[in-house]
Amino acid sequence: MFAMMGPSLMENMQKYQSALGDMNAHAVEYVRGIPVVKTFQQSVFSFKRFHDSIQSYKKWAVAYTVLTTKPMCGYTVCINASFAFLIPAGILLIAGVANPSAFMLDFIFYILFTPLCASAFNKILWSSDQTMRAQDAMRRIKAIINEEALKETESPQSPPNNTISFEDVSFTYQGAENPAVNHISFVVPEGKTVALVGPSGGGKSTVASLIPRFWDTEQGAVKIGGVDVRNIQSSELLKLVGFVFQDNHLFKTTLLDNIRAARPEATDDQIQAAVKAAMCQDIIDKMPNGLQTVIGTKGVYLSGGEQQRIALARAILKDAPIIVLDEATAFADPQNEHQIQKGFETLMKGKTVVMIAHRLSTVKNADKIIVLEEGEIKEQGTHNELLAKNGLYAKMWADYQSSVEWKVGKEAAV
Repeated sequence: MFAMMGPSLMENMQKYQSALGDMNAHAVEYVRGIPVVKTFQQSVFSFKRFHDSIQSYKKWAVAYTVLTTKPMCGYTVCINASFAFLIPAGILLIAGVANPSAFMLDFIFYILFTPLCASAFNKILWSSDQTMRAQDAMRRIKAIINEEALKETESPQSPPNNTISFEDVSFTYQGAENPAVNHISFVVPEGKTVALVGPSGGGKSTVASLIPRFWDTEQGAVKIGGVDVRNIQSSELLKLVGFVFQDNHLFKTTLLDNIRAARPEATDDQIQAAVKAAMCQDIIDKMPNGLQTVIGTKGVYLSGGEQQRIALARAILKDAPIIVLDEATAFADPQNEHQIQKGFETLMKGKTVVMIAHRLSTVKNADKIIVLEEGEIKEQGTHNELLAKNGLYAKMWADYQSSVEWKVGKEAAV
């Protein structure tokens, strides 16, 4: 029993739980990212990560099973054997006792009591297993709670303009072997749009996340208006940057509160203007209580594209001078994508924009396109310039065009 509750099993339980969590995360990532990996012809690469996580889980599941098999078999045999030997022992002993009636009463008591003992031991064993799982969960929670906050500068500066510059930036996620971005340098001039494209896992989202300082760079600097983001007060920095993610979270409250979260002091007229600019009026009109409708209750749910348009209204209301669009139309249906693209025109007007997209048609008009692969800049230039280079972008564009033609041909056949 000690072998099944000892330190060695606890260590293996932690590795088992970590592998299970990684496998679940990769499964969700793989399924949700299918449109992206298909566009960039990265199906094998993407599935390999999912497959590797399955193999890792298999490894620790087998190790956990092997470690507990012998102790569990021995424990089960001992518990059950005690009951099996009780009856023959009683038969042998009853002949030599002075008071057979009293012996039989005691014997019946032990026959009834032995299964209860076995049941109690089993409960102790399984409670030990649940305790180890709970301890592992607490360890993970403590790791999050103990995570150090990014340090605030003692001499904050305000950027004079909204030009974004990456200067020899490198960053590696904790526990990763290879850097997510590796010695990259580029500039997004104020009021211009720069698109980041490339295969899945190339570092696009990491680059976008370094702008509002979700993480600090290991090397180099990310600057806004020539000021290192580490020297900008975090509250001011977040006011400068507006995000529209591919998976936007909406709170289980009214649509009005979800939109107003960007600017709590906004007036009703300002919110209505943001709703109109984000092409959300048709969503509001079909809701039972308009903007006062609480989403996520009583059957009131929004599609992925509709959630994206509400998030777009939130970003328009915030009116930040820097906009980051992280594959914001990745999972939108054609109708919602058209509405979202029209809303983007309002959102991006006069702003400094960093756009991440897998549908290359949405970035062809960007002022500059940067192609990222394995954390490094492979190419940069306008759409036509990159096509003329006949490099990675040209190949991706050809693959994208082929996928569009295949889809149109398939729909026409249907």
